[in-house]
Amino acid sequence: MSNQDLSLPSEGTCPPQHCASPSIQGDYSGNTGHGNRFNSDDFINYHIVSSAGNRDEILQCLYTSAYEAHRRRVREPVEGTCAWVTEHPKYKEWLGKKMSGPLWLSADPGCGKSVIASFLVTQLEKQSGSIVCYFFFKDDNEEQRNAASALCAILHQLFQQRESLSKYATAAFKAKGKRFTEELRGGCGDVICVMDALDECEETTLARLIHHMTRLSGSQTSDTPLRFLVTSRPYYRIERDLGSSEGTIRLKGEEEVHAITADVARVIHEGIKSLELCWGQPGGLGYLRDLLESSADRTFLWVSLVLGILRDSVDDSREELTNIVSTAPGSLAGLYTKMLSGSRDTDRARQILHIVVAAARPLTLREMNVALKIRRDHKKTKDIGDHPVEFERMVKNLCGLFVRVIDSKIYLVHQTAKEFLIKQSSLGQGNWQYTLCSKESNFTLANICISYLSLEDFEKNPLAMNTPYRGRDAKHAAYVRKHTLLDYAASHWADHFRDSGTRQMELFELSQIICKGGSGRFLTWLRVYWGTNRRYRPFPNGFTHLMIATWLGQRTVVERLLEDGGDKNIQCKQYGTALNVAALRRDEDITRMLLENNVQAYLRGKYYNIKQVE
Repeated sequence: MSNQDLSLPSEGTCPPQHCASPSIQGDYSGNTGHGNRFNSDDFINYHIVSSAGNRDEILQCLYTSAYEAHRRRVREPVEGTCAWVTEHPKYKEWLGKKMSGPLWLSADPGCGKSVIASFLVTQLEKQSGSIVCYFFFKDDNEEQRNAASALCAILHQLFQQRESLSKYATAAFKAKGKRFTEELRGGCGDVICVMDALDECEETTLARLIHHMTRLSGSQTSDTPLRFLVTSRPYYRIERDLGSSEGTIRLKGEEEVHAITADVARVIHEGIKSLELCWGQPGGLGYLRDLLESSADRTFLWVSLVLGILRDSVDDSREELTNIVSTAPGSLAGLYTKMLSGSRDTDRARQILHIVVAAARPLTLREMNVALKIRRDHKKTKDIGDHPVEFERMVKNLCGLFVRVIDSKIYLVHQTAKEFLIKQSSLGQGNWQYTLCSKESNFTLANICISYLSLEDFEKNPLAMNTPYRGRDAKHAAYVRKHTLLDYAASHWADHFRDSGTRQMELFELSQIICKGGSGRFLTWLRVYWGTNRRYRPFPNGFTHLMIATWLGQRTVVERLLEDGGDKNIQCKQYGTALNVAALRRDEDITRMLLENNVQAYLRGKYYNIKQVE
């Protein structure tokens, strides 16, 4: 009997999982883990066929990431910059061919790839006469690092711009199966997909995404033009899969020294003009322009950081401003070190950076405030205190320009900032470079989340849901808004707990408080988690700690709970025993562990010892 034979839902067939995690099979413990597979046919089946055929429902199902807001994170280009790309022979060659393969624009870190990508989206929308779709990958947000999210966003934009395409989304797919994509392209017209920062797409789905891009480009006809424009760093793994494709056109930005130098000069010129206006010195800061243009590292990122330091200076004297530029380290690593070394409280700054680096999504200022204040000895949410009016300023005083606040959410200034912090095989220089360990950062967040979920508020006044969760109704939304960190903590504590490595068991006793089956704390966080991550599966009334640890893929916890004894064969109506749950999750390690401990399966009203079933 296979694992899948054990995973029988209580009534009928369970709907597919939440749209944010389509077609990713393997480790379902929160983040997509090792061994996951990306399958475009499953993706379409989950996201399109599961809709009722109504266009609005299809669009809602496909809207799994705020892709418009993600693009708005990218700075507006300075006038005159980026135009060199549209004049480049490789770009003209790609744009002029209706049946061209992907255009791959590569460039080194900090050279403005995302700004160029956003600029090209605007230009293509104005000039190409095509449907233009886009997605901006980012490593700091799980919405932005998943290939399935990218394809959802692309399809969402297609259906938005071509209402007639919704007819292909249900009956046509069921009747035509894999021919769906070809039929869909035939009804689109000319389509251009812009994808920025492929190097920040998670490793487990990147190769499959590139395969689909090159396959779709190669299989088209003159009547169904579909083209991709992608940007990334010039990494070997991308060059191996994308650069080796016969149809790929490569534009090597890393070799366009003169064009990028000219654009950097334009950025410096505009930055100096802005400073002159700010300080009432029109035409008086030309000396800074000359100093910046002669600096060692003339990337856009380096220049923007130094301009930011100049703007924040409390002394606008020529001596002070000259000193800032002339003493600025010539490398990004050196500049990052200097910025963080000026923190007023290095311990608190380090805690903020632990949180930002490990967070599954960017935290809001209010969430960060709670995360910094929460302690294990807090009993109620009121013990944490209020959100200070000047909290954003406090964060900036602690971390300087190393972090950015956009729409009240906290980000690192750039992907290179994260790479600067995370431990490498080599030793870093100074007190900041390579000093953050991923497991330690995850432990910090796991401790914060579990401490928050342990508060008495959630036990004495739990989130009441008399029926299985079917959407973010007003009552649910109001409860979550009232408790600032609840949405994040409930949705992601298990991920951080798992990724804490050997330190996770330091939190085991605390986690038992929130995993006690039937308790208010348990039901509160599980209802929020279920509503966010598993809304298309029935809510598991009656889950035990063993079942939830199995569902979340917490192998170490499952092992500890089995050692502690207790009734291992309790079953809940919707999902059966822990063994049924392990089979449903397709977690072979936990399934094996449960079988070795004689945990039984519950099938059609009877218990079975699977090891004895022939």
